[in-house]
Amino acid sequence: MNRMGTSWQSELISRLAGAAAPTGGWGYHPGGIESSEPTALAVLALSAHEEHAALCARGLSWLASIQNDDGGVPVVPAVRAPCWPTGLCLLAWVKSQTPAGGAHDVPTRSATSWLLHTQGTPIPPDTRLVGHDTTLIGWSWVADTHSWVEPTAVALLALRGVGQQEHARVREGVRLLVDRALADGGWNYGNTRVLDNTLRPFPAPTGIALASLAGEPENACVRAAIRYLHDALHEVRSPMSLAWGLIGLSAWNARPSSSDKWLAESAVSSASRKQNCLNDALLLLAGDLETAGALLSEVG
Repeated sequence: MNRMGTSWQSELISRLAGAAAPTGGWGYHPGGIESSEPTALAVLALSAHEEHAALCARGLSWLASIQNDDGGVPVVPAVRAPCWPTGLCLLAWVKSQTPAGGAHDVPTRSATSWLLHTQGTPIPPDTRLVGHDTTLIGWSWVADTHSWVEPTAVALLALRGVGQQEHARVREGVRLLVDRALADGGWNYGNTRVLDNTLRPFPAPTGIALASLAGEPENACVRAAIRYLHDALHEVRSPMSLAWGLIGLSAWNARPSSSDKWLAESAVSSASRKQNCLNDALLLLAGDLETAGALLSEVG
């Protein structure tokens, strides 16, 4: 499909497409080392535009080419672990709006298996040290380390995307996110309290967590997170924080009326700096409600 966007969207689409490497992937910056995270998000952002279908197909194939035998997808091809981007790659294979998205059944099944068998490490509870339930198991950034909010939320998004929303791992991941929510609203990297210090929320992990909980019954932590983002995003123009925050709010039909203006301001500001392909892709995803909705929907 082709969808005409605003001038900032058209500019980002053009420069993101132009940043693809000849071999198929994207780096965090044009000419940088091809990496799985910006590649997966670039494919998701560009796949709604027919003129870039071939580019997206090459990106999907590049992701499959660097997948490990166990199903995990490393950050860069030369270093086989950690594999925290696997959930984003799975989303790209199953959610990209291009026929090529259905051509990767084997890497999709392998990545799904990897996510279902990979888990963060629980640690003995100690309420004197931290405020969350350390025995709940989600996903970690690095193997054999504790579970944290963002890798857990991305894994939940991906597993919902392949119809695993009732799997025991997904259900425990949901409980983990609810447990890690801050009392006044939102999430940070994954601690609620350290020693006697209550920690602060941040927009990006809050948005990712809200997005991953879409489809769950609305509860107090969701409502508090929505209030937090409504207050915080007025002052936020960092592309990653703003984009994930708006994607999370969109998942709960709580997108502010000023969101398009905020995205345009962020895009104009980022255009004056060195191009960041990850940021460009996230701004495009946040600005396209149809594509973001596909990202959040389950396979029915």
